[in-house]
Parts: sequence; structure tokens; C-alpha cells
Amino acid sequence: MPRRHASRNLLDDLQLDADVRALFESAPNLHFFIKDIDGRLIFCNATHRHALFRATSPDDIYGKENRDFFPNALASAFTEDDQHVISTGQPLVDRIELNLTHTGDLAWFCTNKVPARNSRGRIVGVIGISRRLESADSRLGDFELLSPAIDFIRQHSSGQISIKRLADACGMSEVTFHRDFKRLFRITPAQFVIRLRIHEACLRLTGTSEPVGTIALDCGFSDQNYFARKFKQIMGVTPTVFRRQTRTD
Repeated sequence: MPRRHASRNLLDDLQLDADVRALFESAPNLHFFIKDIDGRLIFCNATHRHALFRATSPDDIYGKENRDFFPNALASAFTEDDQHVISTGQPLVDRIELNLTHTGDLAWFCTNKVPARNSRGRIVGVIGISRRLESADSRLGDFELLSPAIDFIRQHSSGQISIKRLADACGMSEVTFHRDFKRLFRITPAQFVIRLRIHEACLRLTGTSEPVGTIALDCGFSDQNYFARKFKQIMGVTPTVFRRQTRTD
């Protein structure tokens, strides 16, 4: 309760008119959010609420941090961006990211963040908007050059995937491909493959009653112990705990 009260006081003190917040509340296909200086969510619109585990009530998500909603790898990247904006006072403009939608699909998003200032001009958090990019959006730019590799990874995520095969799909050398991939995605191709496989495992843990070992094998992990270690590293909990927490039947 004290955290919720403190967040409300901070929200009232921001230099952001309530009518502006109301405008974003009704904006379709646009994520709008405000976090405090510690990264806790204090306000967001309906689109953002529904995308975060399909929350229907603000009280279900306000006061929580990135790590409460996203796998560790994603949460760390989002927090790094938030803290950069807060510490430097500089906006983050047109950050293109490949992320997961609430339906479990991979999609491109464009995110912008600016410092949130109170009535005395002090930075007290971050304000952000994010939207899903369509295929015709020119902002995809260099990211589209890597689309053949992303498509190949998605189609063969359970099999052997070599850097050479991905580089060939994009018409690049292995060195250039690895460098550009890491620069754009902030993770290596190998890390991306693992993340995609873990995501597929999450969907099957939630939507089926298949044994964990079967899911691990079908998602490209020949060693169940290795699968469990990587799953906990990325998701923060073991596969078994994840299934128990997310199953609704």
C-alpha cells in the first residue's frame, strides 16, 4: 500500500497533464508507460496493460519492475535503456527491437523514451511509448537485411543452426553477420537461438501436458539438465515452476 500511494503522488507531480494521459489511454496499438526512478511501473495505458500478461486492472501491475514481466535477458536490456535515459537526461529515440507479443509471436517494435520530470524539473523516472512496426515501415532499415537469418532460425529452431548458414542466407561473411547481428540485437546469434527455443518451450509448457524432457528435446535441447539451466537463467524459474505458475487449467 505505501508503494502504491507513493507512486500516485509521483504521478500527480509529473509535468504531464492528466488529459494527455487520458489521450494515450485510448490510443490503439500504442504502448504508453511511465516508470519511477527505480524502474517501477506507475502508469500505463490499456494496450500496455493487456500486453503484460493481459492484466485488466492497474493494481495488478503498478509498482512492479521489468523483471516481474519479462525474461531476464529482456528485462536487463529494458532496464539498461531506462537507466541510461534517467542518468543522462537524454531521450532514447527510435530503438528498434525484436520482441514477443502477448500472442507469443515475434514482432518488430519501435520504442522511444524520455526523462520524466516533476514540477521542479527534477528527473524522477522515464516516460515511454512503443508500437509494433509493420513490414512497410521504413524504420526497419538495416534490420531487414537480417530477416532471412531470423526466418531460418524460426523455421529450424529445433535443429542444428550454424553461423555460416545464417550468414549465407543474408549474403554476408560470417564475421560481418556476427558483428551486425550483435550490434542490432545486442545479443549474439547463438543467444538469440537459445532465447527463441526457450520461448517455444514456454508456449508448450503452458499449453500442453507433455513431459518436460519431451519438450526440451523437441525444442532443440538434447540435454534436459542443460535445458533446465538455460531456462532458469532466462526465465528466472525452472520449467516445472513456470508450468505451475502459468497453467490455467
